Amino acid sequence: MMVILKKSLGATTAFLLLSVYGSFNAGAEEPPFFQHGTGSLNVSQVAQYDSLAGEGGTEILAYDKEREQAFVTNGAESGLDILSFSEMTSDKFEQMELSKRIHVEDFGIEQVDDITSVSAHPNEDIIALSVVSDPKTNPGYIVFLSKDGDYISHVQVGALPDMVTFTPDGSKVLVANEGEPNEDYTEDPEGSISLIDISEGVSEDKEVPIHTLTFEENMLDEDVRVDSKGSVLQQLEPEYISVSEDSTTAYVALQENNAVATIDLNSETIETVKGLGLKDHSLPGNELDAKDNGEMEIENLPLLGFYMPDAIDTFTVNGQSYIITPNEGDARDYDGYSEEVEIKDLEDVQLNADYYEGYTQAELDQLVNNGLLEDMEGTEITAEHGKNDDGVYEALYSYGGRSFTIFNADTMERVYDSGSEIERITGEAMPEYFNTNNDEIEFDGRSDAKGPEPETTVTGEIGDKTYAFTALERFSAVMVYDITTPQETEFVTMISSRDFNEDVAGDVAPEGLSFINAEDSPTGRALLAATHEVSGTVAVYEFTEEIDEDTGSPGETKNYPFLDADNNHWAYPYIKDLYEKEIITGKTDTTFEPSANITRAQFAVMISETLGLSAETDNTGFKDAPEWAASAIQASFEAGITTGKADGTFDPNQPITREQIAAMLVRAFEYASEEEVAASEVIYKDEDNISDYAKTDVEKAHELGFMTGTDDGRFQPKSNSTRAQAAKVVSLLATEIE
Repeated sequence: MMVILKKSLGATTAFLLLSVYGSFNAGAEEPPFFQHGTGSLNVSQVAQYDSLAGEGGTEILAYDKEREQAFVTNGAESGLDILSFSEMTSDKFEQMELSKRIHVEDFGIEQVDDITSVSAHPNEDIIALSVVSDPKTNPGYIVFLSKDGDYISHVQVGALPDMVTFTPDGSKVLVANEGEPNEDYTEDPEGSISLIDISEGVSEDKEVPIHTLTFEENMLDEDVRVDSKGSVLQQLEPEYISVSEDSTTAYVALQENNAVATIDLNSETIETVKGLGLKDHSLPGNELDAKDNGEMEIENLPLLGFYMPDAIDTFTVNGQSYIITPNEGDARDYDGYSEEVEIKDLEDVQLNADYYEGYTQAELDQLVNNGLLEDMEGTEITAEHGKNDDGVYEALYSYGGRSFTIFNADTMERVYDSGSEIERITGEAMPEYFNTNNDEIEFDGRSDAKGPEPETTVTGEIGDKTYAFTALERFSAVMVYDITTPQETEFVTMISSRDFNEDVAGDVAPEGLSFINAEDSPTGRALLAATHEVSGTVAVYEFTEEIDEDTGSPGETKNYPFLDADNNHWAYPYIKDLYEKEIITGKTDTTFEPSANITRAQFAVMISETLGLSAETDNTGFKDAPEWAASAIQASFEAGITTGKADGTFDPNQPITREQIAAMLVRAFEYASEEEVAASEVIYKDEDNISDYAKTDVEKAHELGFMTGTDDGRFQPKSNSTRAQAAKVVSLLATEIE
C-alpha cells in the first residue's frame, strides 16, 4: 500500500515524507499530491492549469497529439481555453499558462448560452464544439474551429447538445442531444443523436450532411427506465458517446434512463437500447454507506441502485469489445417536476423481501423494527419506483452504483463491478474525509446521496497492461484499476491533488479525463489530464510502471493467498503490499488471521524485515527471545528501535500495545531516514494514559500520519493491536522510507 505526498519547489523536486493531512502552502507552485495503492504504477503530477475563473472554469478537455495542445471548455467564462503541453517535462512541475481564450459570442451565432463539450480531429486541423442555445430547449449547434481557434463554420443539431466526439477515423462527428426540459417543465424536447459527415472536409462555404437519429419505443428493452414525467421519447436523454476503435459502432449512455444505446455507424441506425439493470445493495460485496450520521458505516442495506452512468468508454481485449461505465446516478430534477425524495417523505413503506436477494422477510422486518427507516430518513431515492398498486413502497430505489462496471458490449452482460471498493478504499486512505463533498469538507456528508460519485471513466495502455481511470467527482480523486483481463480486474492505485485542509483548494471535483498515450505525450510517458470543475483547474498526472531491478521489466505481483483477508477486508491493500514485499507471511498457507493480536516478537520481525536490518552479533541480548525471532530482535535493538524490558527480557509473546508500536515506528523511520521528526501538537482525550517514554513518539507518529487516534479523539495507548492494524502501519512505514 502506498501513501505518498509529493511537493515540488520551483525547478527542484523534493519528496517530503509528510502526513497526508499536513497543511498546504497556498503560495507554492504545486498542489499537494496524494497516492494510495499497490505501487505497480508510479504517479506524479507534472502540471496544473488554473483558469482563475473558479467553479466551472474547466469542464471538458480534448488533446491534440500533433500540436501537443489541449482545448478546455470554460463554463464560467462561456468560452474555450487553449493550452500548450509542448514544454511539459518529467523532471519538473509546470504551472501552465493560457495560450488563447475564445468566447461563445465570437462565433456570431445569436441566442447561444454555453459550450458544453469539445473534441479534436485525430488528424485534420479541426476541432468541434457543442454549443447550447438560450433557451436550452431550442436546437443547439456544433461549431467548427481550426486548432488555432479560428472560426470555420457551424451547423444546427438537436436540443441541448451535451457531448461531441469525432470517430477515430475522423470521418464523422457524433453529437448527444440530451433534450432536457426547461425548469418549469412546460417544454421537453426529445433527445436525439446527430451524425455529421465530414469525410469531405469542413469549410465556411460547404454544407456538411447531417443525419439526426431519433428513438422509437420499440427499440427499448424492458429494463430501460422511462417511468418519469413526459412521453417515453421525451424522457430519453442521451448523455455521452463512446466509439469503437474501428469507427463502426457508437455506444450512447442515457444516464437518467439507466441504459446504453448501440448505433451502427455504417447504416446510421439505432440498433438497440438496453437497460443496465439494478445493483442490489442487500448482497455481500455491494455494501454502501447510505446514512448521513457522522459515521463511516459501509454495510448492506435494502436499496436497489440504478447504475446510471455518465461518461462511458469502450475498449477491446482479444477481439471482444467492452463498455466501461462510471455509475454516478442522476435524477430528473426540475422546478416544475422532481422525482427526487428522501425516505422520510414517503407516506407508507412496507419493504418486501421479494425485491432483495440478501434478505428474508423476517430479516427485513427486524431491520425495520430496529429503526432502519428512521436511520435512513435522509437517504435520497426516487419516488417513481417501488410503489405497488395501493401506493405502498415495497422497495427503495437509489441513484448510481457507487462503482464502475464492465459490460460485454455485444450482450450487455456484466463482466465486472467494483462493488463497494470505491467507498472502502477512499475510507481507508483518508478516513477523515470519507464521502466528503466537492465544495465543502464534510465527513460523511454525501453518504445519504450518491457517495463519491464516479463521474467519468477512460481507458489507456501503459506498457503491456490496460488500465481504467475513474474520476470521483465529490471526493476529488481518480481510481486506477488494471483491466487487462476484464474478468480479473484489480485495484492499482488512487490519486488526488485536492488540498483537504480547505473546502476548495488544490484540484477539486474531477469532471473530465483525457488519457494520453506515451507515444503521443510530450514527456514520452503516459499522461492523464483531469479537468476539475469546482476549482476551475486542470491537473496533469504522469504514469510509469515500477521496474523490477533484477529483470529490468515491470514487476510481477505475487499470487495473494489469504482467504480470510481478501479484497473485501479493510486491511487487504496493506497485507497484500507487505506480502508482495516479502515482509510478512500468513499463519498458514491460506490464512493471515487479521483479527488476532500481534506480539512484540512478531512486530519486531516486521520492522527488521522492512528496514533490512542485520544483527552485528549472533548473541542476542534477550534471554527469552525465541530462535525464529532472535536475530531480528537483536538487530532492532542494535538500531535503537527497541530496548526490551528492564529485567533483560523482551517478553516476545506479549501482545504489543499501541504506544509501543508508535515508539518503534517512529524510531524505525528516524533510523532509516536519518532525520528527526518534529512532534505534532495533537492532544488526545486519554493522553494522561500514555506512558512518559512514549508521549513524544505518539505525537511524532501522528505527525507522520502513521497513527492518528480514534474517531472520538482517543489514542488508546494500552490497547493491543491486531495483525491487520500492524500490517497497515508497517505498510505506511515501508512506503515512506522507499
